Amino acid sequence: MTTLQKRLLITISILTAIMVFISANLFFAFSINPNQLQVRYQTIEDQKVSKDMGIFSIVYFTDLQYGTFENDQRLEKLTSTIEELDPSVLVFGGDLYDDQFTPDESSNQKLIKAFNSIEAPLGKFCVLGEKDINDENRSKAVRSIYAASGFEILENSSVRLTSQNHSSVRLTGLSTTPDYNILSTNSNEEYNIIVSHYPDNLMDESLASASISLALAGNAHGTQITYPLLGAYKKAEGATQLNRAKSEDLDFPILLSDGVGCTDVDARLNADPEIHYLLFSGKN
Repeated sequence: MTTLQKRLLITISILTAIMVFISANLFFAFSINPNQLQVRYQTIEDQKVSKDMGIFSIVYFTDLQYGTFENDQRLEKLTSTIEELDPSVLVFGGDLYDDQFTPDESSNQKLIKAFNSIEAPLGKFCVLGEKDINDENRSKAVRSIYAASGFEILENSSVRLTSQNHSSVRLTGLSTTPDYNILSTNSNEEYNIIVSHYPDNLMDESLASASISLALAGNAHGTQITYPLLGAYKKAEGATQLNRAKSEDLDFPILLSDGVGCTDVDARLNADPEIHYLLFSGKN
């Protein structure tokens, strides 16, 4: 075999390997990954959480995007998984419907039934995403679903989570146009969780002086498709400063979720659908 033939063989082998790699990634991105729901478990120990609260857990999920790609089968898998986790508190981070889908009474009732099947003894809470409020009819539909399924919408407001008459965790929800003044009343004696649909809203300078124990955010879907070495295929509004491809050092820990559903394209690569199970334990 001549030198030229050897080089040609090596080139063909490399190109073949690249094609197989790309084909495999595309297959998983479009056929497998969108149907895979991962549960991310995390135990949080903090002296601000009273041991007297007993077993205290939060399930956090975001960006359902129901309607266009997120079908009834995926919705059933989501709700049954959350039911099995049996959380004390359920928190949803916004974008209930996909913006390419028009809600109707049938879809509203399906979501109400699904969310009503989930029990959370210390409450179900949510914030609104930009797709929840991009027109009046959609906003009315989303709000009616939450009202009928026991969710409290946190719009620049907060609640104290109480178990066995012990309250040591405060949950604050920021709207897409946040009023940070609500955080000025946070006590350093409490474990303070804030939920923001937009990660970028957590970059505000005023938060550096606020008492924040943990921040939850989503919106960007983990960029949904992240190519090895090449990075993400797009950036999302509200997540241009803080996303998987661009991290920042904040004064508090942040959980940036990849979300549940798909938008624009029914595909996920290196950003599996996920929900988060947070188990809290006190140190005192």
